[in-house]
Order: sequence, then structure tokens, then C-alpha cells
Amino acid sequence: MKVLILSVSAGGGHSHAAFALKNYIMQYEPHSEVNILDTIKYINPFLDKVIIGSYLKTIKVSPSLFGKLYKFTEKDDNLASLSNKLNEFMAYKLLPRIQDLNPEVIVCTHPFPMEMVSILKTKKDIDIPMVCMLTDYAPHSFWIRPKVDSYVVSNSDMIEEMVERGVNRDCIHDVGIPIDPNFTKKFDRNETLKHLNLDPNKKTLMIMGGSLGMGKIASIYGQLSTSNIDIQLIVIAGNNKKLYSKLIELQASAKVETRILGYTKNVNKYMQACDLLLTKPGGLTITEALFCHTPLALFSPIPGQEEKNEGFLLKHNLAVSLNDGSNCTEIISNLIEYPSTLESMKNNCEKFSKPSCGKDICNLLSSLIKKNESEVKSADFKL
Repeated sequence: MKVLILSVSAGGGHSHAAFALKNYIMQYEPHSEVNILDTIKYINPFLDKVIIGSYLKTIKVSPSLFGKLYKFTEKDDNLASLSNKLNEFMAYKLLPRIQDLNPEVIVCTHPFPMEMVSILKTKKDIDIPMVCMLTDYAPHSFWIRPKVDSYVVSNSDMIEEMVERGVNRDCIHDVGIPIDPNFTKKFDRNETLKHLNLDPNKKTLMIMGGSLGMGKIASIYGQLSTSNIDIQLIVIAGNNKKLYSKLIELQASAKVETRILGYTKNVNKYMQACDLLLTKPGGLTITEALFCHTPLALFSPIPGQEEKNEGFLLKHNLAVSLNDGSNCTEIISNLIEYPSTLESMKNNCEKFSKPSCGKDICNLLSSLIKKNESEVKSADFKL
């Protein structure tokens, strides 16, 4: 199959989902041609810096402002109209590349390229099946656009809300968010912990905040590392060098055995080895944790989408909230003291994991391609 995946580098989740899907397609359909385009960067690198740079700066410096914008865009048609005009301009910059690649199906992992393709299909510049892959645990109005052939969602709770917004129920597929196929590999917990010189018999907690190392990681580590809770810690700073230095400084006075890591490709190993993951509720991180059957303790959700992600996890007893992080020691202590609560959360994570996600999406893409080919042949026959 010939697949074009359109993504945007806003955080890591959208791009990671795109590359994960490509890996699954090549695994199940090895003769496929799969191209991934960082859409806005391809159209105009300067525009990418302005749009994505502003987005990243806003969530770092003023997350509350981002939350207000998120809620505003759910309701305000004027802002949606402005976005539509910008996306129409970008759509026609993208069109020649789509025509050149001539894909049989287009997959969008971000609403910006999804709207561009929607515009091109509405104006009949292209007639290619489009799949939108939502990388969070609740929908936003930006995702609801005409000419989307199929939506891939992470959970069944999203379906009713999307139907209420006008999406055809038959177009929504609750098959999950694709993650790195490496997460399907099973690693021995004892070996992983021994490799880190940690005790396999002790409760192990991991703290992380995505590749950017965002959130109150240092504050939470500072509290837990000086507590009397019988635990050991793995802390991942990602690409955040300032955070890494701060964690090393805090480690000097720690009473709890700790391993501080920077960017690592072994998150799957460590996640499988830990009993609880303390993290921001980003869509891909949640999916990875559910896949590993690892309960979550949540901190620093970005207002808007990540708050909705957190709501989903709390509703289904997949996580606990650390609130503002000021009393995290008490919350974690209670979880460790009553292991049945942790075990119940772990069992729920297993129920909500979707190990066949990659294969299911590949099957969906194949069916859409075949359906489109059949419709084209039928139209040609009538002519």
C-alpha cells in the first residue's frame, strides 16, 4: 500500500505516533511505500517556527493561557474561521507534494494537516481516503471536519461525544493509538532492575515528563527522595539538561535509592519494570503505560487536552492525581501501604490496553484503499 502520513512536531506525541504507524505498516505489509511529512515544516520552515515555537513556548511559560485558548477554540467560530483561512493557504502549498507522492490513503496525526486535506477534498482537488488518528483520550472540535473517511480513537468514551458533534458513528474506530513496536517486546523486570543496580524486590517508581522533561518533576522527586517510603526511584529528565542538573543536585541529599537518566531509548524496559509511573498525562505516554499495564500518578497536566486525558484515567481507575504535587508523599505512601489499590489499577490498565492496535489500523487502511478502488472502478464503468 502507498501511505502518506501527515504530522506536525508539536511536542513528541504526533510524530511518535506517525513513526510507530509506519513501523507497523512495514511489519505487516513489507512491500508498502510509506512517507511521513512534517507538514508545516515542509510547507514553510519559518511558519513552522512561528506556529509550533509559539505553541511550545506557551505551554512551557503560560500553560493557563494555553488552557484558555483551548476552551475558546472549542466554541468560537471566528478563530476557527481564521484557522481555516491559514490552513487553506497551506493546503495549496501541500497539494503538489501529495500529487507527486500519489498515495492510496492519507493518515493525519494532527488537526492542522487534517484540515488541509479536508479543504483539498472538499474542493475536489484530491479524492484520496483520509484517516485521522487522534493522539489523546478526548476529542477537540478542531478534529471534526468534513471529508474524513475514518477516525481512529483511543477509547470508546470518545465515540458518543464525536457522534454528538456530527461524526458518523460507523466512521469511528476504537482501536487505539499506535506506539513504538518495541513496547511489544517483553523484558524481564528483575534483569532490568539488576542492570540499574536496583533491588528487584522493592517497589519501583518512575518519574518522567515526556521528551521535554516538563512539569514538577524536580519538586516531586525532591519530596519522594527524602521520604521514609520503602521505594526506589528511576527519574528520566529527557532532553531537559537544566532539569537533569537539578535532579543530580537533589540526589546528593536523597534517602531513597535513585537512578537519574537523561534521554533514553529504553523507556519501554523501565516502564515494564516499574510499579507506578508518575507523569504528565500526555496521550502517547498514557498509551505506553496502559500497554505495559503500569498504573499512573498524574501531575502538571497542560490545561485543556491533558486535563481531559487525566479525567478519563481517573474515571476508569487507571491513575491517581497528585494535584499540585505538594502532598505527593502522602498520596504515594497510601498507594504503597495498600497494594490492593495498586493491583486494581494495574488490572484496569490491562483491560484498556490495545495490543493489536498496529495490525487493526493496517487492516483499516487496506479496507479503505480497496473500497476506494472499487468505487473508482464503478464510476468508470458507469461512464
